[in-house]
Amino acid sequence: MKRTVVACPNLSLDRTIRVERAELGRVHRSIESDVRGGGKGVNVARALRAVDREALVVGIAAGRTGRAVIGLLEDEGITVTDTEVAGETRSCLTVLSEAPPTVFNESGPHVGDESWSRYESSVVGLIEGAGIFAFSGSLPPGAPAGSVARLIERARAAGCVTICDTSGEYLKAALEAGPDIVKPNLAEALGLLGQKVDESVDVPDNALELARDAAAELRTRGPGTIIVTVGSEGLVYATEGATRIVSSPQIDVVNPVGAGDCFIAGLIAEFQSGADLHEAILTGVAMGAAGCETIPAGLVDRGRVRELRAELNV
Repeated sequence: MKRTVVACPNLSLDRTIRVERAELGRVHRSIESDVRGGGKGVNVARALRAVDREALVVGIAAGRTGRAVIGLLEDEGITVTDTEVAGETRSCLTVLSEAPPTVFNESGPHVGDESWSRYESSVVGLIEGAGIFAFSGSLPPGAPAGSVARLIERARAAGCVTICDTSGEYLKAALEAGPDIVKPNLAEALGLLGQKVDESVDVPDNALELARDAAAELRTRGPGTIIVTVGSEGLVYATEGATRIVSSPQIDVVNPVGAGDCFIAGLIAEFQSGADLHEAILTGVAMGAAGCETIPAGLVDRGRVRELRAELNV
């Protein structure tokens, strides 16, 4: 099996804490906490490991925090190739309570042209001989606007299945590179269409309708398939021939952060086995739902994935 390469330049030190009730202006003491290396691409690799699949993460590590993140990922068994830059790798905090989670994400270390060039060269070198390439997550400040698009183009030229899960101007440029699959969430999709929306974990009442229209429009801008995720409602995906809705199974949500990364992992796992797009999407939905049932982002229970996947078959 050819390797899967996941570009995740903006690694992070992820801290997740659960408190009884989160309120501004008061001291909180955690009921439960978790600390581990993170970033969206790392969550993808973590979810893949949970179902006995592998991916190589290519990231940027900065300062002592970066070294700590790499060490934590090595302890977890996640394979990472890192490019060292100046500054400090970002830290991210998720606070879980009775209300929807509150997330604090730092921007990450600033990367200059030379640093980014070294990172991009590292990714390109690993793409050769790979079967699947995914770009997953945000980029650190200073990364060139067309950087994601260039990597998608190189991966396509190398014969890889290409998956893109980023946002903003980087995603806008990447669409024109023609990736096989692009997976924005609803807020990101609407942002691409010029609509200003808050990035919230809440799902609007007309989410599926908004997602259907956005997927159909974005599909005309270059990618093979657009998948717009809408949290607990499920997703809409648009291909050349059709637009389809897949509902999410009913679950008790613990932490929805990272569900989209688990979804990407489900796609990759099925593509590694030679499954078609629809089967891969169903497994992705099951993986995303299972990811919401654990406190750490990207961690899924393999048996639970099978149960949820069986529900989707019905």
